[in-house]
Amino acid sequence: MRFYTCGELLLDLIHEPNGSLTAVAGGSQVNVAMNLAKVNQEVSMMGLLGKDGPAAVILEKLKTNKVDTAFLLQHADYKTGLAFASIDAAGKARFDIYKSKLQGISLAIPFPELNEKSVISFGSLAALDPVWQAFLTPLIRKAHEKGAVVFYDPNIRCDFNPYSDADKVIENMRKAQIIRGSDEDFQSIFETDRPEIISDKAALSPETVLIVTRGSDAVDCYYKGDLSSYPVPALQQLRSTVGAGDAFNAGLLYAWAHMGLSTGLLKSGIPNEVLALMMGMGVSFATDVCKSSGNQISDALAERTKTL
Repeated sequence: MRFYTCGELLLDLIHEPNGSLTAVAGGSQVNVAMNLAKVNQEVSMMGLLGKDGPAAVILEKLKTNKVDTAFLLQHADYKTGLAFASIDAAGKARFDIYKSKLQGISLAIPFPELNEKSVISFGSLAALDPVWQAFLTPLIRKAHEKGAVVFYDPNIRCDFNPYSDADKVIENMRKAQIIRGSDEDFQSIFETDRPEIISDKAALSPETVLIVTRGSDAVDCYYKGDLSSYPVPALQQLRSTVGAGDAFNAGLLYAWAHMGLSTGLLKSGIPNEVLALMMGMGVSFATDVCKSSGNQISDALAERTKTL
């Protein structure tokens, strides 16, 4: 299976309680791409970088981690974004994001060849930007025509305006077959984190898999009118939540690929035991990331996963 992750690329500066400051490649879809590549999945990153120092660091990280960069556009008039993540003593992260607007820049990125073994993953505030939407809409239309899977994570943080942006999120949700969002995201958009109400408010298809994660609390999955909950094991030591949701997405998508699933199964019905395996892999990846200050799963988990 081939993955294409679409979204903003940021240089994450992670500030820990002990005063240490670490620079890593970031952006929600970058994190998904790097984790998928770490478990030997073929993945291409699609997005925009400047021609500057942060871009050079991000490109080096992507290439070192075997993420394909052929679909990345570099523009001299664009400044690569920065995300400053402040981690508190409880391991929770607060983000301040600094990035340029896409005024006068077109995402002239070629579309890949897509088929039923392709997965498009998109999300974050980039997916609400008009320039990004002009690129994503025809790409996702092509994905549907070719039988590819479309995955969406709203992943809203800074600058989200529920009055002007909620409709855009709902439009994106309707384009996807699998959606995963945090309870905080859905509370901001719908004023509820109950997936059956969210599905109704967004007028989603019954064949859409809607997943709500709640940190250390149980994961809810709503599909074909049925609501299931999956436990999250207690974490003995939480170091950082940076990248946890992105790691969940990567684990879930890895399970989809590992089991050789396709869009046809969404219509005929995904068995409960398959959904449980998908949620379990997502939880496993997310829990592992929380044990470190970075945004990638550990080498140990990656090696165990590759032997499944």
